[in-house]
Amino acid sequence: MPADSPIPPFVTVAIPTYNRSRWLREVLAFATKQDYPAGRYEIVVVDNNSPDDTRAVVESFAGARHPPRYFLETNQGSSHARNRCLAEARPGTDIMLFADDDIIGRSDWIRLMVAPLLLPGNERVAGVCGETIPHFPEGQPKWLEGQFRPFGYRTDSGPLTAKQLPSTANVALWRRVIDEVGPFRTDLGRLPNRLTAGEDNDLMRRILAAGYTFWFEPRADVLHVVPASRLTFQYAYKLQYDAACSRVIERFSHRGGVGWLFSRIALYALQIPLYALLGALCFAVFQAGAGKREFTRVGRAAGYVVESVRTLKRRALGQAINVYS
Repeated sequence: MPADSPIPPFVTVAIPTYNRSRWLREVLAFATKQDYPAGRYEIVVVDNNSPDDTRAVVESFAGARHPPRYFLETNQGSSHARNRCLAEARPGTDIMLFADDDIIGRSDWIRLMVAPLLLPGNERVAGVCGETIPHFPEGQPKWLEGQFRPFGYRTDSGPLTAKQLPSTANVALWRRVIDEVGPFRTDLGRLPNRLTAGEDNDLMRRILAAGYTFWFEPRADVLHVVPASRLTFQYAYKLQYDAACSRVIERFSHRGGVGWLFSRIALYALQIPLYALLGALCFAVFQAGAGKREFTRVGRAAGYVVESVRTLKRRALGQAINVYS
């Protein structure tokens, strides 16, 4: 870099992790070898009570050019782990680059994610979303083909619409914007026994509400590992159910009004018997894969109905409304 070049922003690569040491090793293998200017980025790994050898994996990279820093977060939940990443980032961090603990990328990843934030005219761009491509190292069941897709927001680098929300699997955010709108909600997010979510969507909606926008950079793509353990019918059903519960809480907190809740109950209560009937018919004609897909839709519809009813009840009783209650 020429001596008169501006100093690039300091980036904290934030990796919350739980019980995925095998894939965390792959993340650290590329994250520690970035072509971003030396001394202008760090890696923070927050272990959310993993029972595996996560700490040993992180410590095995102690000799890397950018060795990761390890922290243990005992408050269980992905939101707590992400907020701990914020707390442990080096003072003066300009950009938080959030990544999942099961992605695989290239050495130009940080540079490509940061570049759009520095473009003239992008002063109100709060963050950059990179492409995330599903990767099936152990193969993909035929009945799930087409269920996992890249974001595909656009083929070129450019702004996102208000409906295209970045995912914390691969997103760079100005730290000052996070400080302005507040951290991740800890009443949303994944737990070891619940596949709930919504904390990243909630943060992105608050950023949009503050008058900022987002950018998409398809060249900053990563592979998002989907292991065989997440490709069973049981996992797919639970994911659809728990994710729907999260969406009710997250969307209700931004939309407000009981009318929306009643509309979810009416819509999805009709879908449950329909999808169940379709699923049963598929199994009856020996189309098990199609039947499984229909029953995962039953799970999604049931999540909407159950959580909408719960939310109405809690609202009527003046109780706190969150996905864990």
